[in-house]
Amino acid sequence: MFRSWRIGRIFGVPTELHWSFLLVPLAILVYSYETGIGLRWSQVQWWSSVTILLFGFVLVHELGHALTARWCGVHAQKIILFPLGGGALIPHEPKRVSQEVLIYAAGPLANVLLALLALPVLLYQPGGGYLIRYYLNPTGNLIVLPTLTEQLLGITFAVNAVLAIGNLLPAYPLDGGRILRALLKRPIGDRRATVVATLLGILIGVALIGFSWHLGDPVLSLSALFIVSFSAIELNRGWQRRQLQRTELADVLRPVSAERIYATDSVARARALFAKTDARVLPVYDNWNQLSGFVEREVLRQEARRDESLAPYYEAEYITGTADDSLLELTERIVAADVYGAAIYRADAVVGFVFTEDVIVLLDRSPRRFYKRFTSPVSPSPGA
Repeated sequence: MFRSWRIGRIFGVPTELHWSFLLVPLAILVYSYETGIGLRWSQVQWWSSVTILLFGFVLVHELGHALTARWCGVHAQKIILFPLGGGALIPHEPKRVSQEVLIYAAGPLANVLLALLALPVLLYQPGGGYLIRYYLNPTGNLIVLPTLTEQLLGITFAVNAVLAIGNLLPAYPLDGGRILRALLKRPIGDRRATVVATLLGILIGVALIGFSWHLGDPVLSLSALFIVSFSAIELNRGWQRRQLQRTELADVLRPVSAERIYATDSVARARALFAKTDARVLPVYDNWNQLSGFVEREVLRQEARRDESLAPYYEAEYITGTADDSLLELTERIVAADVYGAAIYRADAVVGFVFTEDVIVLLDRSPRRFYKRFTSPVSPSPGA
């Protein structure tokens, strides 16, 4: 779903195109088709040029973030470009609030710079004032017949102005929402700042959906839906982090079982042990009873034959922790390492395991799960 393709490095920053760019040529053809006339190639050329121009504006915006992050000593991992925008992936936030604000403000400021470069040239054109009014409100009651140069200047001015103003709205995940969250971290705390920014994102996104419905603008509607979706995801992520902070590691710790799976065992024996437990992942040991890795139930069910050896199907990579570790920090380490789970030690002895699947079950409080609790048939009691 989130596949992207590398197109190169721009000013040293890896830049990728999201798979949804495959829909852009189709959109160009749709906009270039006229009923009764067919496909107008002049319109294909026009919309292709506009697309490249918009692509450049978004790229400048994201480079503003990435290059400013580099200047502040923060690593910008890559830039991903979407048809309706883009994102500069910055895994680690700067330590100082002023640097964080500067990094998030750099994108809109880059668009402001482009708009200011186009503005005087546009004003110098005959009827420049009318041209500006036309490009800021193209559906208004104003008849203007701009030349090709004036059209490109007008698009440059209007689109960059809209990108700058729109991104500065105090709605997560827009730059304005991230700036607001950075400014609120110190007075009210990280968690509350995130809640404020994401709730504003949902409210502003819903308002923009209503506004786009009034204007009949599908692009604005999709952008607003993006704001609502990502705000909701971040709000849920914050709730999950809070749950993990409040949960003891012992609540998801699976104890060491007396029956063990060995790397030299057959798939059939491993399946038999899985049948005795509700665990989706089990530890695998070597012949010296030392932990060797983990194996997943679904892998054995779908990919392995009963008479095969277990050795090719278990993952030998895992992380370790102690019984005093925070569940939140341990979960973040498991996710970062992309492994099934962690072995928990106390005084050089394994006392249990924390598996990603058990943490997911702990955090699964989705409406679908809530709905199923009240709609699933009640199973009879043992004495019924």
